[in-house]
Amino acid sequence: MPIGRREFLAGAGAALFAPPAWAATLSLGGPAFGSYWHCLLPAGTDGAAIEAGATSLIAALDAELSPWREDSALVALNRASAGRWMPVGAATRACLREAEVVRGLTKGGFDARVGPLVARYGFGRIAGRVPKGGHFDLSSGAVRKSHDALTFDPCGLAKGHALDLLTARVAALGARDALVEIGGEIRALGRHRSGRAWRVAVEHPGAEATLAQRVVRPEALALATSAHAPQGHAGRATTSHVIDPVRARPAMQTLMQVSVLARSGLRADALATGLLALGSERGIALARKKGIAALFLQRGADGPVETMTGGFAPRILA
Repeated sequence: MPIGRREFLAGAGAALFAPPAWAATLSLGGPAFGSYWHCLLPAGTDGAAIEAGATSLIAALDAELSPWREDSALVALNRASAGRWMPVGAATRACLREAEVVRGLTKGGFDARVGPLVARYGFGRIAGRVPKGGHFDLSSGAVRKSHDALTFDPCGLAKGHALDLLTARVAALGARDALVEIGGEIRALGRHRSGRAWRVAVEHPGAEATLAQRVVRPEALALATSAHAPQGHAGRATTSHVIDPVRARPAMQTLMQVSVLARSGLRADALATGLLALGSERGIALARKKGIAALFLQRGADGPVETMTGGFAPRILA
């Protein structure tokens, strides 16, 4: 659940002798999942094709995975009875598989079955109750659930998967160099117009103006950040929209923000959500044990206190 804006530093430090194809930058973007998508490309790229491709991809994913649309495949799955095979798209199956992997990896810190708890605190619309246990069975093109009350809430990882799919589509349409973002989740292709690696910034949490906490070189990795304020909410939220599944209540806000670098946006998104839900002590200990590349920002008397785990520190530029 990425919160806030990770600003593109596309213009910073551009070389005077940039390759001709990067003499100017093409910026594309539009709405996506209650947030936005954004792509930076070299001038001369077929922007119309990429914009059309992004728009169609996002529309298809919204129809498949939105908990807010009565006609979405996700809503139909959540309302289905146990044992009934429900047709679903590849994105739903990918998110379900990843949700189970990360639930195990985080020892329950990430759990996409707690949608009704999210709704109970006013941040979602998946009604019902959270059953004890329960699982999803996947086959080619379909899913069935083991319990009538079992639901799937993809909001903690769907944007990361959308980022992976959009990046792949941008590359398939011929873009060798690009910076791609969906709602603060970021992936890079190739190089910046100056020939250097792309640089992106992790936003300082809670800042009224957008300030960079750290400048990062993600290279082939995806960068995802999770914090407590819902998208569009300014300042500190009194109740977190992030649920701690282990304790079945909103996560404590001593841990302000978590940024994760991973090989896919899907994994980075889910891990950032799960580590934030676990909080400072459990989240940092788990990330150290598992070697997760993460930046933790804890609340301190004089501002955020940083802790880095895994391979995050070598990616820091400033």
